[in-house]
Amino acid sequence: MRLKWIILFLLPTFTGFSQAPDSAALSLGDIFAIAKANHPIIRQAKLQDDMAVAELLYTKGQFDPKVQSNYNVKNLNGTKYYQKFNNALKIPTWFPLDPKFEVYRNQGAYLNPESYVSSSQDYWQVAAGVSLPIGKGLFIDERRMLVTQARLYSGLAQAEKIKLINKTLLTISKSYWDWYLAYKKYELTSSAIEIAREVLARTQLDYEFGEAAVVDTIQAKITYQGRQTDFEKAKLELLQSQLALSVHLWSEEGIPLELSSGSFPVSEDTDFMVPSDSGFQILVAWALNNHPDLQKLSTKRDQLEVEQRWNKESLKPELNLSYSLIDAPFNADGFESPDWENNYKLGVDFSIPILLRKERGKIQKNRVYQEQIEFEMSQTRLTLSNQLQSTYAELKTNQTLAQQFSNMSQGYRQLFEAEIFNLESGESDLFKLNIQQEKYIGAQIKALEALVKFEKMRYQLPYEVGLPNLSYQVLYE
Repeated sequence: MRLKWIILFLLPTFTGFSQAPDSAALSLGDIFAIAKANHPIIRQAKLQDDMAVAELLYTKGQFDPKVQSNYNVKNLNGTKYYQKFNNALKIPTWFPLDPKFEVYRNQGAYLNPESYVSSSQDYWQVAAGVSLPIGKGLFIDERRMLVTQARLYSGLAQAEKIKLINKTLLTISKSYWDWYLAYKKYELTSSAIEIAREVLARTQLDYEFGEAAVVDTIQAKITYQGRQTDFEKAKLELLQSQLALSVHLWSEEGIPLELSSGSFPVSEDTDFMVPSDSGFQILVAWALNNHPDLQKLSTKRDQLEVEQRWNKESLKPELNLSYSLIDAPFNADGFESPDWENNYKLGVDFSIPILLRKERGKIQKNRVYQEQIEFEMSQTRLTLSNQLQSTYAELKTNQTLAQQFSNMSQGYRQLFEAEIFNLESGESDLFKLNIQQEKYIGAQIKALEALVKFEKMRYQLPYEVGLPNLSYQVLYE
């Protein structure tokens, strides 16, 4: 009976969905926490917010107040022809009534009469006025269009950030479960090789006492050698999976990290992690309105609509008015009441292309782009809906298969234990024992692979939905 109890003690047990915690245990949540804080791709994704802020700041620069100054002087044969010193402050506003303040000092023997300033004020003159487009540019102009588009760009940046982070987390989850599978295979082959070693030693001992045939020792030795081969393969797979996962582990200082030799993965309780049918319908509805791909298309469509407003505005003629008070309400000597009728400058600018082909072409091109966006959104919604249904069906199937393979593994364990009992009773031989052990090991591997496939699909679903950080938390906010 000694052989029976040794083998039963060494038999690995696969129970499916849980693992006792340990200080060296690393869950996928632990890996996610490290990656979210330090992973270079996730850090890069978070820069999308900074890019959106920078883009908005750049476009708002078109409304920055602007100071201008120029100085011109001409002297010839001892005669000062002219000396002109002009300064201006322009203040663009959202509503295109742009104030402008001018201060200039002009003098000289041959000064253009248009630029003449009286010597009574030491040749200084002050003007304050406004300009207003009452045709093209009254309701929207290029600078307002660009600022509005930049504000919309924040939605585009947010969608791109979510895509990058989700893609990285999905890759990490797959690497983690590959590590989990490799680790469990390593444990399985380690137990199998110990069993094979003990069987070989016991068989050789029985052969020495005449209780076993020489063919039994050969059979036991071949089995032991086969387990050694499986163990070496499992050890290599474990090393490769550890390296693949370590690619995603970084310190705060940007230094790559490695999994310690004592670390091992654990599966989490997944009893409540598969959405119900009604919950899945909520996910589909959320995805069809908030998926990052649809958000990007929606933002592009909104930007095109803003651009189209400006294109249509460009069909109007340019009719710009400008009015400035001269030396009022303040002048070089101080303040005084405005003289609206005598001291002013008034300007009217008008222009319009005869055929408007450039403007009409822009409108047509924009309309085509908008139609392309609508077609793409329709196709994306349909593709997304079908992909979600396919992923959900695969998730539920894999959940069922994982449990079934786990039950089958327990059944094969019972058959293996029965074969050990028969061997001890003299009703079996090592050949039959090896067959049952092979079946049991194969069943355990299939159960592990089914569980890992289910776990991967469990994170594939929120990725397909487009949930930020692959978390359902956003649905409850």
